Amino acid sequence: MARVRLARDLLHIHDGNTQFGSFARALSTLSVDERHYWVGVFYTLLLSAEVRRDQAAYFTPPYLANAVLDLAVEYGFDLKEGSVLDPAAGGAAFLSTIAARMTAVGAKPDQVASRLHGVDIDPGLARISCGLIADRLGLGGVSTIDMQVCDALRRHWKPEFDLVVANPPYGRVTPAVLAGDHWKKVAHSGNINKYAVFVELCLRAAKPGALVALVIPSSFRTGPLYTKLRGYLLEQAQVLCVGDVGPRDEVFADVAQDVSVLLLRKTSAAKRADTRFCMIDATAGVTDIGAYPLPRDQEEPWPCPTLNAMPRGGATLADYGVSAKAGYFVWNREGDRLRKVEEADAYPLIWAKNVKPGQLCRPAGKDGKAADFVTFEEMSPSIVRQPAAVLQRTTNNKQPRRLVAAVVDPAVYARWGGFVTENHTIVLMGDSAADVAQVCQLLNTAAADARYRALSGTAAVSVQLLRTLDLPKPECLAAATKIHADPENAALAAYEASALLHAGRHVA
Repeated sequence: MARVRLARDLLHIHDGNTQFGSFARALSTLSVDERHYWVGVFYTLLLSAEVRRDQAAYFTPPYLANAVLDLAVEYGFDLKEGSVLDPAAGGAAFLSTIAARMTAVGAKPDQVASRLHGVDIDPGLARISCGLIADRLGLGGVSTIDMQVCDALRRHWKPEFDLVVANPPYGRVTPAVLAGDHWKKVAHSGNINKYAVFVELCLRAAKPGALVALVIPSSFRTGPLYTKLRGYLLEQAQVLCVGDVGPRDEVFADVAQDVSVLLLRKTSAAKRADTRFCMIDATAGVTDIGAYPLPRDQEEPWPCPTLNAMPRGGATLADYGVSAKAGYFVWNREGDRLRKVEEADAYPLIWAKNVKPGQLCRPAGKDGKAADFVTFEEMSPSIVRQPAAVLQRTTNNKQPRRLVAAVVDPAVYARWGGFVTENHTIVLMGDSAADVAQVCQLLNTAAADARYRALSGTAAVSVQLLRTLDLPKPECLAAATKIHADPENAALAAYEASALLHAGRHVA
């Protein structure tokens, strides 16, 4: 396979006239960890964007792989004797790195190779991973490397490994592509995410008392769709450590996803000890935050130490007289109702791209020009007629904020009597235009955004989490706004004042 050959050739220095020779020479100046990482990334860049997305071919950067393995060794993994499985081993980020650590403590290369086991669905990535591990161990061939080409989710696993480590793929799947009904332990039928099923797989493949180390989306910690996964983790393992990884744009290229490191010890009688929380980044490595107890009820979100460190406001949207609901119109399902020109019984459509902070929101088509319209046969509560702001429901990795909102131009009501929004938006409504504007400005601040990001690990904004988002008390924000013209400073002051007010009342 040409892609595999090109990628593996990068491990060797070429003269400048050879294809990609200058790139290979540049890689040769890097550490082995960095060189192996970029070889894997190079291969994925040769894949089509669709294949790369479907396979979730985004590799663990060296600093993160090393931090994960540091934690595994700290909690007892034996580099001299332990066996390792990575069921999503493309790029060999974990297996190659741990191979080096095993040889560093005196293990023979052939003996190390016999204790490393990997699986990947992509034959090319499997071959590259074998080459990277063999290169790390100084082995001439790759035949001794146990790297299976298959879908790990369709294999039957026995509990036989001392450490199961993975950065599993993300994305929804259906029961038809899975082996058996193990998914029912960790997912609801309408929301089966690959990473949740991989968590179950990893625990199933680990020996009793063994360690499981994972890099997975932070959404499992608080998301309402991951209650079964949280419950399963509490039943099957001792949660040793949870690490916040950031910032997200330094983790995986082209992925707008917050991720966490999760370290588990498999045990059916898990000890009720506090869980260690930490921060992990490329500069500082692992920084401890503290130890916190996990809730016994799977419906409750897990602690967010970074949120706990922020001044608590003690209010929600409801305290501002504002409600939130998801956007209504799904254009690719009801395209027959979409019009390019104004008609009777039609209302203008606001798209997510029409939302720009600091500007009034006005309906405009996808081309940014004339408005689109949605027809209605009868009056509908989906037609927004009261003061409102619109918030983007999804963000991309080029946007610095998770919360992006804009107030709807009053001229929209004057001209059309109301509007509708697409399903990639959230509508914030209230009886008072001033209250809606105040909330919109608050949500666009870094202070509010940081509190939301501490709760959610996905690029999609949850209406439920937005409704419960901690906001400063309205009276504190109103007072702070009179003192601080800058909304960012006003928000910070309002949170601080709200926290002091709450503390005073508590003492009283």
